[in-house]
Amino acid sequence: MESLNYISGATVSATDVRKSWTKIVSGVKSSHRPVFVFTNNTPEVVVLSYEDFQAMQAELEQARREALGKQMIADLIEIAQIDKQPITQMTVAENGVFYPANGD
Repeated sequence: MESLNYISGATVSATDVRKSWTKIVSGVKSSHRPVFVFTNNTPEVVVLSYEDFQAMQAELEQARREALGKQMIADLIEIAQIDKQPITQMTVAENGVFYPANGD
């Protein structure tokens, strides 16, 4: 393996990983691009810097929270329509706890 060729990430063989692990890790850390490891022309794993992995995890968690919040709102609207009751305005604190909004 002479160099890593990046497009949206480099592709290397499992053999390259065995022979050039230090170089691959260094490239991943400096470029912040993943390396895709193939065995017999089949993708097996992705090598990603820990920093980039943490950022992806945080982004995924935020997306999950937003989706959950949207689902909660839809459920509350549906319950209010079934019960024919108004929806109480709520506010969420920094710690994620809901409480009635002022003025209700």
